[in-house]
Amino acid sequence: MKRIRLALIGAGSHCRGNHAPAMAKYAHEHPDQMELAAVCDIQREKATEFAETFGFRAVYTDHLEMIEKERPDGCVCVMPIGLTASLAIDLMKRNMPVTVEKPMGDSLEQILEIVKTAEETGTPNMVSVNRRFDPLIRRGLRWAKEQGNLRYVRASILRHNRREATFVSGTAFHCIDALRGIGGNISTYESYLHEGRPNWMHVVFNYESGAIASLDILPTDGSVEERYEMFGDGFRVDVCAGVSPYPSLRCWKENNLIIDEQPQEKMFISVGAYAETVEFVTALAENHPPYPSVAEVYPSVEIAFKLDPDKPEC
Repeated sequence: MKRIRLALIGAGSHCRGNHAPAMAKYAHEHPDQMELAAVCDIQREKATEFAETFGFRAVYTDHLEMIEKERPDGCVCVMPIGLTASLAIDLMKRNMPVTVEKPMGDSLEQILEIVKTAEETGTPNMVSVNRRFDPLIRRGLRWAKEQGNLRYVRASILRHNRREATFVSGTAFHCIDALRGIGGNISTYESYLHEGRPNWMHVVFNYESGAIASLDILPTDGSVEERYEMFGDGFRVDVCAGVSPYPSLRCWKENNLIIDEQPQEKMFISVGAYAETVEFVTALAENHPPYPSVAEVYPSVEIAFKLDPDKPEC
């Protein structure tokens, strides 16, 4: 594989917990395949501390200066939502391969502009939707497909005291995209909003395959859990995803418990950030499009924005 030099734009808390340790682990274990070229943040002290902690070779406060001097093979951008679209578009126009955070922008108009730019420039691009890389979800889905066709998928996202606006489009989006990753394209959906509860919602999805899925969004139920269940004739998969305090995978076939796992992994591995990093680096090294692209993730964003009661313009 070609040795890939990656740069990181943004040194905030989310990056500290997920992207940076994932990048550092891969670079440490595969020094012949990846180098942490540079980190950029408008606060130099943050970038400097990141470089010392995770092993980035250079520090910048201006991403354009960083790109000009370092010439990285790709950038991972972890910015506030309001800045993501303009930065992604600028990097793609400079033919700089990029991974961007979800939901890629404040509006569908912004996000469609990213999709358009990606098509026009052909720049490799990827969206950080880590549930698609959650190791337990991946193993459970792989096992389910070996048993037969999925007929029903049930998901739930439970949170404690999450009362911020746009919870549905900003956080429950993960579940919507995970459901698309599990069952494929969604043809229609219908939502039921709980009166008197902020953003409590039940959604029923119809897959193009004919299967059905449901999602319960309960951001103030007093617990933290994210679960995905997959059902087919004679089998069932139950995944308590990596963001949950006690991740687990259980699989049944013909009423027998076949798989029962409770892995103890570091958070950036259990939530899929590490596998996501591997995907981006491998795609750049082998010269194929990273997965999933902004075009692939856009339908998930569109559903999430249209479901969100705090985005009436959608």
